[in-house]
Amino acid sequence: MNKQQEYIAIGRVRKAHGIIGEIKVSIEDRYLEDFLKNERIFIELKSSRMPYFISSVRGESEMIVKLEEVDDRDAAIALHSKEIFLRKQDLIPDDEREFEPEEEDSTQYGFLKGYAVTDKITGPVGIISEVVEMPQQEMAFVIHNGREVLIPLNESLIVSVDRENKTLLMDLPEGLLDM
Repeated sequence: MNKQQEYIAIGRVRKAHGIIGEIKVSIEDRYLEDFLKNERIFIELKSSRMPYFISSVRGESEMIVKLEEVDDRDAAIALHSKEIFLRKQDLIPDDEREFEPEEEDSTQYGFLKGYAVTDKITGPVGIISEVVEMPQQEMAFVIHNGREVLIPLNESLIVSVDRENKTLLMDLPEGLLDM
């Protein structure tokens, strides 16, 4: 009997990098060591998680990854904005970690991940897939009209937060979603 695999989302593919099939990825801090010590990741394509073997990883704040069998820009573009997974059994046990996992989320607005964003003028925007800390402020990644948009998270733009319904009403600057 084939036991159902349990997968953990550890990050996401940002975009293609260069012409040889490299991709930029962002990995959650608490899974960085797991990512770096595994030779295989899983990426969700057409509702199944496909295994990819890692050829190389370079960079620090924004990692650039080369996967086996992803040999050109078009193949890398096909992975754009896809979630990255590891199997639960591939995670490093806490007692074998070299680095202590940090607290769950040190960002002020990290709890908004998964919330639906609505602009008070234009209406529904999309779901927050990730909150990242940038030098100037925290930003939310949202898929809007089929593309990834960065939305600044600060008190002046947030009209209201409904924790029960997981919604965020914002007063977004004109033109932000048109970029």
